[in-house]
Amino acid sequence: MKEDWNNLACKPDASINQQQFEVQIAKNRGAWQVALDFIKKGGLEQLENGRYDLSDGTYVAVSEYETKDPEVARYEVHRKYIDIQYVANGEEFIELLPLSLFKEEQQYNAEKDIIFFNENPKGEKLYADKNHFFIFFPDEAHKPGLQTEIKGKVKKIVIKIPFIG
Repeated sequence: MKEDWNNLACKPDASINQQQFEVQIAKNRGAWQVALDFIKKGGLEQLENGRYDLSDGTYVAVSEYETKDPEVARYEVHRKYIDIQYVANGEEFIELLPLSLFKEEQQYNAEKDIIFFNENPKGEKLYADKNHFFIFFPDEAHKPGLQTEIKGKVKKIVIKIPFIG
């Protein structure tokens, strides 16, 4: 399945944890195939904002927003889902750090499957545009939606794949 990613117009970013990726594919091949098929069909930049339920517990969230100053944005993690994040229009930075570096977290929101962190250390800065997609696992704190040179509008596609621990 990993070789199928190479046939996409957008490419996997080098930051993707390959070991976690292989483990999760082995545990939940159907959900990953659904995600891959969704990306392959193209037209992602044309999707309307909202939620699209796929199958195998996988869904897509499409949103548009203005990028933020890194000082006001917060790191986040998810317990139940793995994120595949793709910027269909615009550009942003995403910062990435291991979850183990964080101590202060806000309460887990089970309905939205999200934990935000009050701490704001500098992470690895990843450039996100229509040429790459990113995968974030539950042990990776990520801070998406960060402005590049100036604030701009972004259309983001996030595919949520169930995490199997």
